[in-house]
Amino acid sequence: MNGSAMCTRRVAVRAGLLAAVAAAAPLAAGILAQERPPEASGEPTEESTVLMLWGGVRADGELVLEPAFAYEGRARGPGAPGDYRVRGLDGEGETLFSIRFTPGEISDGSKGFSYSIPFDAAWTEALDRLELSGPEGVATVDREAGARAMMVIDRATGQVRSIARHGAATLPAELEADSSRVRILRGLPRPPG
Repeated sequence: MNGSAMCTRRVAVRAGLLAAVAAAAPLAAGILAQERPPEASGEPTEESTVLMLWGGVRADGELVLEPAFAYEGRARGPGAPGDYRVRGLDGEGETLFSIRFTPGEISDGSKGFSYSIPFDAAWTEALDRLELSGPEGVATVDREAGARAMMVIDRATGQVRSIARHGAATLPAELEADSSRVRILRGLPRPPG
């Protein structure tokens, strides 16, 4: 694939992800509708497997942590540490990764974040839960809750077509007719088998 085609594919993937997430949850619309969160730093890295971490704080102060998805993309981390932290924990409660940040303000008074961090293949087996902590308290997503979320990607275009929780994703007719074009990612990367 030439450089122009790869750039077009990345734009399509990002635009599709933003559209699908915006349709999936009201807070997510504010979190990911920004081209890049204000606290994200530098230019994105080269494309590799990354773990998308996203969530925020609702206007009423409730912390929200969404299921994470591992996919091919570019890492984008926070620009500076802050009062909020997302940790990835194994089954014994040991920290696999930890990032500190300050979420960006969203127009309705809520705050949001969206980061993509380099994904360690060992996390497929070891990552048991995610934990978001901040002045408001703690929110978690474990394997059971994460497994109830899925991201549907059109293999032909790389575009995210749907993000679903607790049920089946809705697919455009052309993808339902040709299921070989569909790639499904489960929330929180799952061990094989």
